[in-house]
Amino acid sequence: MELNTAERFYDFLTNFKDYEDYLDSKITPTDFFYLKSRELARKLVEHSHKGMILSREEFEERKAAAEAAKAEQSSVFYNRSRP
Repeated sequence: MELNTAERFYDFLTNFKDYEDYLDSKITPTDFFYLKSRELARKLVEHSHKGMILSREEFEERKAAAEAAKAEQSSVFYNRSRP
């Protein structure tokens, strides 16, 4: 079963432990070099100065939806494999 673009994006969110990890994934070594502060870099990312970024609420909602879909999908596969 192939995932569409939105499903792949939501599935990608499950790779992050929390919103801060998501923000950190958008920060480059160059950002750290010039800004010298992880918190400042996160703030710039969070305020969309580095492209389209999900808000904390959007991140939490979409991550929960992706995890629920993944759990449902695994239970479907588990039920199919049982005799």
